[in-house]
Amino acid sequence: MKLLLHPLPIRLCHWVMFSSVIVLLFTGLYMDHPWSLVQLPMEAVRKTHTFFSSILIVNLLSHLYYYIYTNKIPEILILPRDWVNVPSFIRYVFFISEGHPNFGRYNPGQKLIFTLWFIAVIIAAITGSTMLYSGSSQWLQWKVGGLHVIRMLHYSMAIFFAMSIPLHIYLVFTESPANLQAMFTGYIHKEMEVESKTNESKDVLS
Repeated sequence: MKLLLHPLPIRLCHWVMFSSVIVLLFTGLYMDHPWSLVQLPMEAVRKTHTFFSSILIVNLLSHLYYYIYTNKIPEILILPRDWVNVPSFIRYVFFISEGHPNFGRYNPGQKLIFTLWFIAVIIAAITGSTMLYSGSSQWLQWKVGGLHVIRMLHYSMAIFFAMSIPLHIYLVFTESPANLQAMFTGYIHKEMEVESKTNESKDVLS
């Protein structure tokens, strides 16, 4: 029996965000420090970076609109009630406990990453726009301590995304490898999930 886990809008937003972040990391790091082995037109790299920045912002707004419209925003944002599950989640992730807690669609770690990603995109959008229109954003530069602070914040968001992607993949496989397949097809085989849990119980008993 197939169970719909990730509807089409969620899958589209997920892969658009993933693709945009990868392109933005590549073009951003290249603009900061061009690689000698790869010679690319800097103007084309800048335009590509700006284009995918716009895509990322529109994708974020679409993502938020979908979750607000379907009243599912608590599924992806970490809330005060989710912090109660953090100790059991940490024990499970570090293989201290063998039982799989029922966190719902996403575990607290994934929710925390999703929440931080939304915040990081907003910060990156503001700092990127400030650098792009540096001549007309001097009031913001003055408030935060100068253009170099804006650049540092923007660079920090890039480092955050580069570090959190492997963590996100690890959490996906820790939760259930079938969830990764569902991000491509949308569906998860319910029998496989039940069988997997049954096998885990047998392993514990043995």
